[in-house]
Order: sequence, then structure tokens, then C-alpha cells
Amino acid sequence: MKNKIYRTIQAMILCGVFFSMGLLQTGCRKEMFMPEPEGETVPYKDSASTDIPTVLKSSPYKLFYAAWQRSDMEKDLLALGARASVTVLAVDDAAMKAAGLDETEIGKRSPEELNQLMRFHMLNEKLEPLTLQTQKLSSPRMTMLENPNLQEYRNGSGSGVGRPYAYTYRHFMAMAKDSQLIVDGQLCGKHPPVAARNGIIWPVNRLLQKPEKHVREILEEDGRFTMLLAINDMNEASWMEYTWGSFVRYAGYFWGVDPASGAVVFNAYLAPTDEAFHQAGIQDIDQVTKINSRFIPELDWESYTMTGLIPTDSILDYHNWGRSYAPIDNSGFIPSAHTVFYSNDLDDKLIGDYWISLGNTTTAGYKMPLQFMREGNSIKVKLRNANTPPATIIARDINTFEGPLHIVDRLLLPDNFKVN
Repeated sequence: MKNKIYRTIQAMILCGVFFSMGLLQTGCRKEMFMPEPEGETVPYKDSASTDIPTVLKSSPYKLFYAAWQRSDMEKDLLALGARASVTVLAVDDAAMKAAGLDETEIGKRSPEELNQLMRFHMLNEKLEPLTLQTQKLSSPRMTMLENPNLQEYRNGSGSGVGRPYAYTYRHFMAMAKDSQLIVDGQLCGKHPPVAARNGIIWPVNRLLQKPEKHVREILEEDGRFTMLLAINDMNEASWMEYTWGSFVRYAGYFWGVDPASGAVVFNAYLAPTDEAFHQAGIQDIDQVTKINSRFIPELDWESYTMTGLIPTDSILDYHNWGRSYAPIDNSGFIPSAHTVFYSNDLDDKLIGDYWISLGNTTTAGYKMPLQFMREGNSIKVKLRNANTPPATIIARDINTFEGPLHIVDRLLLPDNFKVN
């Protein structure tokens, strides 16, 4: 009897072992989904035993290396420690000369000024070609340059809670189908990257320009946005009155420093010109006042929700990705997603199904309300499923502290919006 029991137990154990092995093999065979790589495989030289300064010295990028030598970057690189790994976006000689940085001019620049230039052309990570080849949208890559006069909120390492940091300049990087490097919406050539012991060197065929102004500053200085600015200011004052300052007005948000936190919020914006308002039949601010008088939003304290938008904000909000139409949670907060879209990202195949607002356990998400159409080098945009004429993006990728500013020649109007 005992032998029979032992044999039964042994058989059960063996069955369990074989079953577990089968599961393990099945699990090992399971394939993880990865997007199709863009373009050709990017070749790069492996110089992993040589450090970045040595690779730069022997490279054909003589002017960039001259600026590197005159800066303090070698000391800064050493200060990062032996385990540091960075990316250098090395500008070729033709682009350096086109930007006015020949040997004479480099010699006139101070080490501090060149240090800033070098830091803006360096990422605080080693960016491998495969990383760019397998992503679809431009992804933010932190440079080594900070602006101590500005703040941003981001999560600390291993933390889900945002806290203030000095503003750090970023490059939004991707790869074109022909394997050209794209930096901040601009094609930057097809030079093969070179690996080094403490990082990688990506050659680029243009000098990268860091943002110097907020969205609001550019709109004010341009001269073509008097209607947009006046409507925004008028609606902002009205919204504060209607909401007692309890709700964010998303139609004009992200134009500059957030007044609540004093921090920059990253975002792309589609700015309509004065002509865009005139083309839609809105000629002056008096007319805007009449349109806005059609409906006054009210705050329901019991449900803590707002009843609708200021009428002209129902248009302007679509120029800021339609956030005001996204469902809100119990606290009135819209859990928004990353919306820094450069021109190479403005493609319906890439962002047609993009979630502008991320859903959670209590709140539904909200998908991209805009449709993008490409005709050669032209990019058009319209409200999805609307019959109104599309707007053309007449200027793109204007770099601001917040992100790219794109200018459109028409308002993004829903079918049911009546001007008169």
C-alpha cells in the first residue's frame, strides 16, 4: 500500500514538473510587441575604447572641436565621473560656418558662452540608434544645459510626486524614414554616429538653436496675433470671475509660466492669425463680446463642475488640443498626456488615435480631436469629422520654452459654431 502511495505522489510531482516546464517554454516563446523600425539600419563606428574628446579630436568636425576645446567641457565631463555616459550632437564644419562660427569667431567667444553651446548640444544619456529607429514620435531628451531663471515640475527618481527643478533644455528627437536624424522638427543629416567609451557622438548638419522666449512673448512681438491675444486676455478675466479661480482655463493655458506654480509647462500650440479670425467672420473684439454673451458658464458647487465654456473658448480650445472637452475627475482635474508635437509628429498615422487625456479608474480618456493631412510639404489640420475647411500650418516648429509654436491660417471650427 505504501509503495502504491509513493508511486502516486511521484507521478503527481513529475506531472507538475513537466507542466511547469511547458509553461516556462511557452512564456519564453511569447513575443513582445515592438513598432516596426523606421528607415535603414544606421551604421556607426565602434570606438568604445576611446573617450569622447579623443574621438572628437580625430573627427572631421574641426570647428566644433575647436569650440569644445575653448569651453570647459572636458573638465565638466570628468566631473560627471567614470560611469557617466553622454551623447554629443557634433555640428559639422559647414553648419558651423553657416552660423558664423569660424575659427576667428570661436576665438572671440568666452569659454562660458561656448560651454553653454556645448551643453546644449549634449544629452545626459547615451542615445543609441536603435532607440530612435523603434520609436514613432519625437521623444524628449534632456540636454546638459539648465536655465536657473526658470522652473519646471517633474517627478524625481523613483517618485510619482512632482517637485520643482531648474528648467532643463530638451531636444525632441526622432528618425525619418530615410534614416535622417530629426531634432526639434528639423532634419539634421544622415551622418553615422560614432561610439565612444563614455558615450556616443551623433553628427548634425545644423547648429541647434535653444529657445529664448515664451509662447506669449513671440505672439506679442509678431504683430499678427492681436485678436488672439485680446480674446485670450478678455476670456481669462471672465473665466476667473465665473470660476472663482477654481478651474484651469485650458484654451489659453501653456503660453508661459503657470501662475499657480511659477513653472514652465511643456506643450505645442496652434496659433491662429488675425486673418484666420477675419476669414471666419470675426472682425473685432466688439463682435467677440457679442458672441461671448450667448452663454455664461456657471460653477455648480454641489457637483464641483463647470457648465460649459465661454463661447469663443469653445473654438480656441481646439488650438490647444481640445483639452476642455476631456472628461474630468472628481476634483475637476484633467489627467493630460504629453502634447509636445513637432511638425514631423503632425501626421494622422502617428497621432490620429493619440490620447490627449489619459483615463483612470474613474475618468474616461479623450482622443485627439484634430485630423492632420499632408500634401507634399504642406500640413493641413481640421476638426475631425467637421465639414469646415482645413487650416494650413503656415509656420512650424518655432521653438519656445514651452515647446513648438505652429501658426495656422484658419480657425479650427466645428460645424455647429455660428459667428452671427
